[in-house]
Amino acid sequence: MFAEMGEELLSIHRIRFLQQQSPDGTPWQPLSEEYKQSKRKNRDKILTLDGHLSETLRYQASNDGVEFGSDRVYAAIHHFGGSIQPKTAHALHVGGRFFKNVTIPARPWLGISEKDQAEMLNIARHHIKNAIKPSNA
Repeated sequence: MFAEMGEELLSIHRIRFLQQQSPDGTPWQPLSEEYKQSKRKNRDKILTLDGHLSETLRYQASNDGVEFGSDRVYAAIHHFGGSIQPKTAHALHVGGRFFKNVTIPARPWLGISEKDQAEMLNIARHHIKNAIKPSNA
């Protein structure tokens, strides 16, 4: 059951990246024009330069549940937003320019909508129904 839920979550999030929207259906905040023009590819795609974030989505199913997400350290800042400051250099190099800090707006991408939650419940119902079905022995 939980493996099936994990596969469904992968599908949901692949679609979400294509639609560029949050779990509640809100479109992600657009890229700044300056950053969009500096991208060498996928200029029309938000949260996608090489596709690493969406490709790192994984699930771990067990008898007790399913864990889902990405192990990329930058996944959280793209979801919640925040400011980045250089650790060792004097400035960050973004889009051919230097900045003292860069603010990334929140673009919620991880999570489930009410519709997705209903689908998870349908998967559970299906498995429970099959588990309690009387055998034809």
